Amino acid sequence: PDGSGEVFIAFMFSSDDPLATFECALDGEAWGSCESPTQYSSLTLGDHLFRVRAVDRALNIDASPAEYRFKVVAAPETFIDGGPEAEVTGSTSSFAFSSNITGSTFECSLDLGPWEPCDANHDFTGLTDGEHVLEVRAISPQGIVDQTPEEWSWVVEAGPPDTAIETGPAASTT
Repeated sequence: PDGSGEVFIAFMFSSDDPLATFECALDGEAWGSCESPTQYSSLTLGDHLFRVRAVDRALNIDASPAEYRFKVVAAPETFIDGGPEAEVTGSTSSFAFSSNITGSTFECSLDLGPWEPCDANHDFTGLTDGEHVLEVRAISPQGIVDQTPEEWSWVVEAGPPDTAIETGPAASTT
């Protein structure tokens, strides 16, 4: 990914003939001139076959092109299916997450902290008073991370305030 969600697939290749040029073909398309590295984008989901062959200066073509098979899979989308109200009392908040890809796992970042594994039904405990922000992202079984995490903001009032006397008279006074 390049940050825009666009996926680029790149191939680097070489020949034992340093003066050779190359021809490439993707998914059975016609051979075309190419250079290393060669890059493809906007590929459809599913199986693909990349082939490359060297051509020497006398226009002799490699009779056994190099092949590389690969599969493009969908990136996961993350959903927050449930979470606390905008303002809550108590130091625990519960969430439920899901993904469009079965078998995905999740990572959470609470209040811009580090990404840590979290369950699809996750409780955050020990929350302090104030505003909190949760980001959650799905990771597909193939290890592909959702590049657009979901976010939830809420305010916690962990409990009634404590009152303390800071100063006062001596224990015995006249």
